[in-house]
Amino acid sequence: MSTDTAMVPVNIDVQLPSTQLGSDDVFAELAQGGDYLGRMQLYTKGKAVNKAQILPGHYGIPESNDNILDLGMTVHLLPLARRPKAIDMTDTEALVISYDVASDEFQRIRTAADQPESHCQYGPSFLVYEPGTNRFLEFFCGNKSNRIEAKKIYPFLPLTQADIDAKAAAGNDVSGLVPHGPIPLTLTVQVAENKRGSWHVPVVNAAAFPLKRIPPTDAIVREIVKFLSVKDNGVEKVNEAAQGRAR
Repeated sequence: MSTDTAMVPVNIDVQLPSTQLGSDDVFAELAQGGDYLGRMQLYTKGKAVNKAQILPGHYGIPESNDNILDLGMTVHLLPLARRPKAIDMTDTEALVISYDVASDEFQRIRTAADQPESHCQYGPSFLVYEPGTNRFLEFFCGNKSNRIEAKKIYPFLPLTQADIDAKAAAGNDVSGLVPHGPIPLTLTVQVAENKRGSWHVPVVNAAAFPLKRIPPTDAIVREIVKFLSVKDNGVEKVNEAAQGRAR
């Protein structure tokens, strides 16, 4: 169906009954196409911007090679979990992803990422909930600018007593820490520049108002467990088309 065709409703004079069985949230979940986690990213340069699929400085969700859902320059999020991630995109037919910082593969990618045109990235990966689309998404802070801002997301993540105990066991100061749930935040955008040019970077802000929509607790728990479940000793190999769907 062409997206250029105008959507004109058929005029029906009779009063119709309800036309759906189930809530809008149910149908949104059914239309996701499978148990895949989408990803959200900040676009600044590259093929998608050159093809006018999205404006530079906008956050977006890549739905396919030809379709990006534009979220604009301001995104409200509920951060839920974090994990380390390193990705080698040298072979676009078989991307290599590692979640184990101590592994040789992660360290290889991390070292390579410091080289120009390495096609490698590493950094914190966050599980977030975006209420506008009613979706759980991954937000990966894999380049230098994003990594610098990523640490500002940490205080907004939920903090459990188990987290506090783990920090204490590691010798960290936990005085004043109390368990709390996830705290809404807002991502905006600013322009960074140096002698080599300019680019867009994310900016973390405290949310000015509470989120109007929050998923059920059981759904949040389910997504966190999936997000933190690591396969194949921390290393995945996926093709480029499936990269946005990989857990």
